Amino acid sequence: MQRVANKRTYLDPIHQDIVLDRSIPAERLVVDLIDAVEFQRLRRIHQLGVSHFTFQGAEGSRFTHSVGVMNVASRMYAILASRNESAEAERALILATALLHDVGHGPFSHVTEKVLGYDHEDWSCKIISGDTEIRSILDNFKEDPGLADKIVKVLKKTYKPAYVSHVVSSQLDCDRFDYLLRDSYMTGTAYGHFALQRILRSIEIDPDNDRLLVVGEKGQIAVEDYLFARYSMYAQVYYHRKNLAARALLGKLIKRARHVIESQSKICFIDEQTERWLTGEQLSVEEYLTLDDVQLNYHIKRWLHDDDKILSDLSWRFLNRRIFKASRINSQDQNEIRSIEEKARKVVGQLGFDPDYYVAVESTGFRPYDYYRPEEEHPQTNIVVRTDSGEVKELSQLSPTVKALVTGDYTAYWLIYPQEASEQLSKTIESALTHVASAK
Repeated sequence: MQRVANKRTYLDPIHQDIVLDRSIPAERLVVDLIDAVEFQRLRRIHQLGVSHFTFQGAEGSRFTHSVGVMNVASRMYAILASRNESAEAERALILATALLHDVGHGPFSHVTEKVLGYDHEDWSCKIISGDTEIRSILDNFKEDPGLADKIVKVLKKTYKPAYVSHVVSSQLDCDRFDYLLRDSYMTGTAYGHFALQRILRSIEIDPDNDRLLVVGEKGQIAVEDYLFARYSMYAQVYYHRKNLAARALLGKLIKRARHVIESQSKICFIDEQTERWLTGEQLSVEEYLTLDDVQLNYHIKRWLHDDDKILSDLSWRFLNRRIFKASRINSQDQNEIRSIEEKARKVVGQLGFDPDYYVAVESTGFRPYDYYRPEEEHPQTNIVVRTDSGEVKELSQLSPTVKALVTGDYTAYWLIYPQEASEQLSKTIESALTHVASAK
């Protein structure tokens, strides 16, 4: 980070120089929010959870991602405002929301969120609304009164105009734009590359329908490339079998820690906030903000010496990257999957491991793009294109390749088990799995 007079520059590996000018009110606000203690906490939370076990460069933080999202939102805002005067009033709101959208993430991001069943977006809203430095900064921004409440509405998608929420959270948003490019770079892969600037130039506000439009054939093609980049990143990076195995290991470790905490035996070390978090007790914002990767890793280091042998062993495996193996199950039939899991549990049990903590079945699957389905709990936001001839249609109606993304079935099931069981499992259920005897 560099400072020149009233300007501050963040040197970013994806977007290069991100320059913020304190003489511009919205950018002064962003600088102040970045310096807030609640936002600085994001430096201590991995952007990619436990993916550094698989991709050695995946050490980036939620801090760098969030600054990147703000930068992309600023670029998109400049284009939208140049074409629609009504957007000019939303600058501070768009930039602040883009910056703060992930401020509620917990240790190892989505990994513990799934295991413990909390919602980081709810915590983002609580932090923005609570007795925090972020709230104080927002309240003191006199150019846009009530900004904290507006940000919460944007995150909850109740703010009007609705396109403001779509800039931050939709199927064509600044969050996804940044994390695909950033995660691809940090993992040393090329799967997430796409033409960001071309997409930004092609996006316009549709004021009659309060939504964003992709305009023209060039924009449509760039968006198609972006969607396939997203597909590739999930298939090759986010759902990499070693990532699945590492997540499962951390999940089992947390499950065992909870068991030890709630049993008659006493866990060797735990602080009050972590205990309340792991056991599902209600936390204050102040308590939640003490949680990060550093703190959880420290607990795991202490649990190496716990009297509970399972907790100690799982902790050792996690800290020393002796992660589980993941083999794809060659079936979609639920009865067959359960049968394979039971056979694996028997094998693992015979080797002296508790199958409740050393065997799991994980599923993967998502649609890289989906059209609006009003019956769903969280309906998607359509990507709408205005063609060169003036037609306005949902993207999959114009593109056969995108239609394939909508209709495809991407679900897969994976058996998770310890390395020590590989040989025995290869003898027992080899035909039902792939990668049973592969290298680490």
